Amino acid sequence: MFYQGKLQALVLVLLAVVNTKIEAASKCQGSGLKYVWGDALTDSMDCLGPNNMQYPTGAIARTFKNVWPGSSRTARHYQDRETIDPEITRQTLLQNYKAASGDHHIASSTRIGRSYSNKDSCGDSTRLCKTRYNTTAPMYGVSLTSGQPVTIVQKFPDLLQQVVFEVCESKECDTIYGECTQTYVPYLFLVIPLGPVTLTGQDYVLVESGCVCKPTRKPNRSD
Repeated sequence: MFYQGKLQALVLVLLAVVNTKIEAASKCQGSGLKYVWGDALTDSMDCLGPNNMQYPTGAIARTFKNVWPGSSRTARHYQDRETIDPEITRQTLLQNYKAASGDHHIASSTRIGRSYSNKDSCGDSTRLCKTRYNTTAPMYGVSLTSGQPVTIVQKFPDLLQQVVFEVCESKECDTIYGECTQTYVPYLFLVIPLGPVTLTGQDYVLVESGCVCKPTRKPNRSD
């Protein structure tokens, strides 16, 4: 009975330690998007995803250690010359997106929210709604094929899957009467299922891609 009591006490201590570690880890935040969450460039790599599971940094590192040899993530600072600095990749994505969207009025970056604002231009239904766009390296997403959450592979700095998102900032259109509607585009990511399985594959996940104005009939004023 004495040893049984000590064993029970030890189990309770271990459970308390595990619970403390889980509580200490924060939820993966990311950029507040609908179908993806977490951001490998801003969130802790042990943040909690679906079902309060920590991001599988160790499993991903072991899986890809022989594919992309290099430094492990011991700091946010990048020193390996063979891999492009993630910040350079981010800036390139934003500049190319700016050029493709015809936006010549990018506001200065506020890295806290990492948001950029589009200026409106008359005559284009996609620019009648205020938007903001930026990059994200999502850690989790909802599979477009299965509808289930998946882990998006992110290994700093060797394998970062950065994408550009653009979200609505207004509900009503400018200039004309209508509603601003969020649009999405499917991105193909390298993913692994949730849980202990480390089988790697590719899957589509929806990411916010813009905001369009859908004109509606203006209600008649009652006399």
